[in-house]
Amino acid sequence: MNRPTLHDVAREADVSHMTVSRVLHGVRAVRPGTADRVRAAVEKLGYRPDPALSALAAYRTKGGGRGTGGTVAFIDCDGTEHSRSVFAGARAEASLLGYACEAIRLPSGKRAQTRLSRVLFHRGVPGLLFGPSEMRQEFTGWDWARFAAVSLGALCHRPAMHAVSPDYFHGAASACERLFETGRKRIALIVDSHLQTRTGDLWLGGYAAGVLARHAPLVCPDPIMRKHAALLAWLQKNKIDGVLTIHGELASLLGKIGMTAAYLNQEGEGLPFAHYHLPRADIGREGVRLLHHALLRREFGLPAEPKHVALRGVWQTDASSVSP
Repeated sequence: MNRPTLHDVAREADVSHMTVSRVLHGVRAVRPGTADRVRAAVEKLGYRPDPALSALAAYRTKGGGRGTGGTVAFIDCDGTEHSRSVFAGARAEASLLGYACEAIRLPSGKRAQTRLSRVLFHRGVPGLLFGPSEMRQEFTGWDWARFAAVSLGALCHRPAMHAVSPDYFHGAASACERLFETGRKRIALIVDSHLQTRTGDLWLGGYAAGVLARHAPLVCPDPIMRKHAALLAWLQKNKIDGVLTIHGELASLLGKIGMTAAYLNQEGEGLPFAHYHLPRADIGREGVRLLHHALLRREFGLPAEPKHVALRGVWQTDASSVSP
């Protein structure tokens, strides 16, 4: 079966191929309903643009890289709504600083990444923003000496580079403080280990710092977390009365047993628990600012001492719920 093309998507969505291109590049001129129809057609057909060809096409487009500072690339690692929100913030800040910002999907494999690296270099793109990813990424095949780069959201990518993320440590430590203030006595951390690792172990560090004065850390093992009966038994055995988590699918179980919980990210929005809130777009904005300074200094290549900008969020509780 042939790989679906942009024109196939256009026919499926009953729009022009230019409209499809505008939606894929995040141009706001497309009506929301039309954009939704295009995205639905993309998912149905399994369309995936070639990252290198997309980058080259953008370069050839009249007015491409309109910002006075040229163009920076947002390398989309997972194609999620979360990443699109981060990109929106990056694009807005880039425009203020005189750059164009283009989203390009990260290709898999060293050969494809090397190809994209060469295309971007020959286009004169000096700055790279690597978007969020739930999984640790190994960025292979890049000629790092030609670029300044910033990772957004994840601190475990390799090679190490400058990074912007929520203040994971503060989120976990302040969550413990909030729960203890409500009379909780034994607090557990229930977070998938690979997602916790993405934070550079800062959720674990903040949690440990928050509970050590009162009790030993109680970290739920992955196999137990994924089975509700086993999780319930583990909570009861350890006499846990407060939980830090990020998993919305646990909300029903926690609510049924009257467990007080604090969500370390926005998965808690709309749930009867407090959650640590930071607008996703802020991560993209701050990433562009960090990248901008590196470009002004012409600091290309991987840094000997990567900088980490941690953005502090605030605790919010759904209006219909009681804050922990």
